[in-house]
Formats: sequence, C-alpha cells, structure tokens
Amino acid sequence: MQVKNRFLTVAASAMGVTVLVQVLAFLRQLLIAAYFGVGRDFDAYVMVYTLAMVLVFTFAGIFDSIAVPHLVRTRESDGPETALALARSIFRLSLWLGGAMSLVFLIAVPLLAPIFATGFSPEERSGLGKLAWYFLPWTFICLPYYAAAARHKMEWRFNRVFVAEIVIVAVSIGFLTFRHDDIRMLPFAYAAGYSIGLVQLTVGAALWHRAVDGPSPSVRGVLRNIGELFLANQTGGLASLADRHFQSFLATGGIGAVNYSVQMIASLSNLLTFRDIYVVPLTQKADRTERLERLLSGLLLMAAPFAGLVACLAPELVKVLLQRGRFDAAATALTAEALRIGVLSIVPSAVTAPLFRMFQIIDRIHYSHVVYLSVACSTVVFGYLFVSKLGWGVQGVASMQLAGSVITALVTSYLLDRCGIRLRWRIVLGWLVLAAIVAAVAYLAAAAALSGLENVWLRLVVGGAVYGSVVLLCYFLTRAQMRGIIFGLAPSEKRL
Repeated sequence: MQVKNRFLTVAASAMGVTVLVQVLAFLRQLLIAAYFGVGRDFDAYVMVYTLAMVLVFTFAGIFDSIAVPHLVRTRESDGPETALALARSIFRLSLWLGGAMSLVFLIAVPLLAPIFATGFSPEERSGLGKLAWYFLPWTFICLPYYAAAARHKMEWRFNRVFVAEIVIVAVSIGFLTFRHDDIRMLPFAYAAGYSIGLVQLTVGAALWHRAVDGPSPSVRGVLRNIGELFLANQTGGLASLADRHFQSFLATGGIGAVNYSVQMIASLSNLLTFRDIYVVPLTQKADRTERLERLLSGLLLMAAPFAGLVACLAPELVKVLLQRGRFDAAATALTAEALRIGVLSIVPSAVTAPLFRMFQIIDRIHYSHVVYLSVACSTVVFGYLFVSKLGWGVQGVASMQLAGSVITALVTSYLLDRCGIRLRWRIVLGWLVLAAIVAAVAYLAAAAALSGLENVWLRLVVGGAVYGSVVLLCYFLTRAQMRGIIFGLAPSEKRL
C-alpha cells in the first residue's frame, strides 16, 4: 500500500509539473519567435540543433531507459551504498561521454552539412560549422544532468528532478530576456538552464565524491546497453536528417516557419496522449483487442475535429500566439501555411502512438526499426515529389511530413497485425469517416461564419464557437452509437 501511495503521489506531481513546464516552455517559444523570427540565422540554428538532437540529446531518453533500471536493480540486490557507488560511476561516465559526443558532434556538422543542408550555399554550410561551437556547453552539460537525475530517480526523489526541470526552463527564459541580440545566445540560454539544473541535482548528492572503500562497480553493462539503444535510435535519426535535407531547399525563413509549426503540432499531439495512461489497461491480455479498438476509435473521434479546428483558424492562431517582435506578418503567413497542412498529421498520429506502444507491451521492440526506416524512406520519396519535383516550398515540406505520418500509421498497423493483434479496422475506420465528415461540415460552417470578419480575436471567437457547436451537435445526434466506445464493448468490463 505504501508503494502504491508513493506512486500515486509521484504521478500527481508529474502531472502538475508537466503542465507547468509545458506553460513555461511555450512562453519560451513565444520569446524565441519574437526575438529571432524566421530569418536565415534561425534556419541555421534549426539545422545544427537537428544534428545535436540525433547525436547527443537522444541520450536523454536513453539514460531514463538504461541508467535508472540498472541503479534500481543494484539498490535492491546489493544495497544503497553499492547503488550510490554505481551512480557515481555512471555520473563520471556521463562526463566522459558528454565530452566525447560533443567532439563527435563538432566534427560531424561540417562533414554532414553537404548531406543534410544540401540546399544551403557553401558559405551558409560553413556557418553551420561555426555555429556548432556555441552548442558545446549545452551538448556537454546535458548528459551529466540526466545522469544526476537518474541518481535521484533511483531513490524516488522525483520532486527534486521536477524542480530541476522547472529551473532549466525558467533560467533559459531569464537568459533570453536579457541576451537575445544574436542567434548564438539561444544555445547558451539552454546551456545556462541545464548548468543550474545540474548544480541543483548534484548539491548534496555525493556524485562528485570518489569511493574509498573498494573498487567502484563496473559500468560495462550500462555502457553496453547505452550503446545498443543509441545505435537503435540512429535509425530514427535518418528520417530527421532526410527531413532537414529537403527543408534546406526552402527560401529564407521557410525552415523556421516549419519548425514553429511542428512544435505547435507536437504540443497539440501531446494533449491526445493522456500521459500514456492507456498502457496499463492495454497490458492486460483479457479483451485487449476490444480495448485497443475502443481507444483508437475514441482518439480518432477527438483528433479529426481537433485538427480541422486548427486548420480552419491557423492564420488567426499563429498571429495571436507568435506575431510580435521579429516574427512579422510574412512569418505568420509562412507558418500558417505549414500549420494548416501539418496539423492534419494529428489524425494518423493518434493511431500510431498507442500502436507503437504495443510493440513494447508485447515485447516486439525490434519492429520499431522497421517503422523508423519506413519513415525515412517515405520522407525521401515524398520530399523528392513535393519539394524537389513540384516545388511546393513550405507547403511541400508540410505535405511530406503529413504523408510520412500516414505511412507510419499504415506500417505500424501492418506490423501489429503480424504480431497476432488483429483489429477490426472496419469499425475503427468507420468512426474515422464519421469524424472526418463532422470536421468537414464544421469547417465549412465556420468558414462561412468568418466571411467578412476582420478582427482576429472576433474571428477566433466566432469561428471556434461555430465549429465547436457543429461538432457537439453532430456527436450528440450519434451519442447512442458512441456509448459503446465510452463504456466498453468487452463483456467483462464496464469501463476502460
């Protein structure tokens, strides 16, 4: 009972901190848009950041997946002192690893620039290599930070980690508020946040102490697992590099506009994940297929109208949220173009997220590599078609990303079927058709209501009210059919 209560307390804290961090991170994004806009300097930053994410920042999830379980198992089997000694060893490993990967990143940027930034001029590609130097404090400090966080998670001291997350965002916001005259200040702002967060996690944590009683536990197994997962994650990195390759052919500001759009879409998609709470009921084998069908149907019924609403009011949303400072009307128009198309990817992503989780639940993680490769291949195919061949610019990149999300959903569904989980797709797709029709009718009604309105806030209020009313009315008329999704189709359950 004590462990259960502790878990519930941590879960509640995690939800609260997540909301606060999301709000602060969104505020930071507003500041970035106002200070840097969508100029070529911000385009260069996005390109360098992508390679940093693939080579270095991917270790964030790796340390959670590898270091924390190793520390917990050591604590349970060999005691807290041995676990603390292992935590020290992992922390020292993170310092060496942070330095090594920062060096690899510094070398990789100029070497790979002709591949992932093909559309840049030679002078602009040279500038990417120079900008990479300013990422070094960030790339070096982030790995020790996650190693220190793993040490506290081992002892269920999650609140200290949560406070550090808030500190990171708050410090980076403060840094940007006072220093935003150059794009090089942006990676420095993140580095400052992680530095203060690292200090907060290491004070009193005994991570800098060297053990004196006997040799330190070996980190060979931890390092091996980290290497295995890192190599696996590079499969997904191929898609990111292919995506940036085609974005590099966009006109000045196009990369920045797509980046702002993608971040807005990611924030919206997170609202539909519900913190992955569906993992628990899907782990139970009894009536799993029915649960999954209900979950997918419910997510699609929410995702389609949600995506349609954002697509309908994309220019107004971007203008209200981002248009200030260096983010001018031209940047708003570019970002709205990308958002109006890209937000539709929320619909296939609503299917992909729980299906992808099923690979972990049924221990078929190796299928994730197939999914990653399919994303990379679809990016190359549709990028060539929409960006290189048809020359659609920002709209072409958004269409490429949307097509990739559809392919990902299809491939994931096929692979899950091969695992023996055969869904009645006729039922799920039937709900998708209903949701799409409702969204289309609401879109047309809102567009008609907006005709002749000039004020952006009035357009948001009227358009949102009309759109939402149509959706609610249509869903109310089909409430009898939806009752099965809400209360369950499985005979052994009343609720999901």
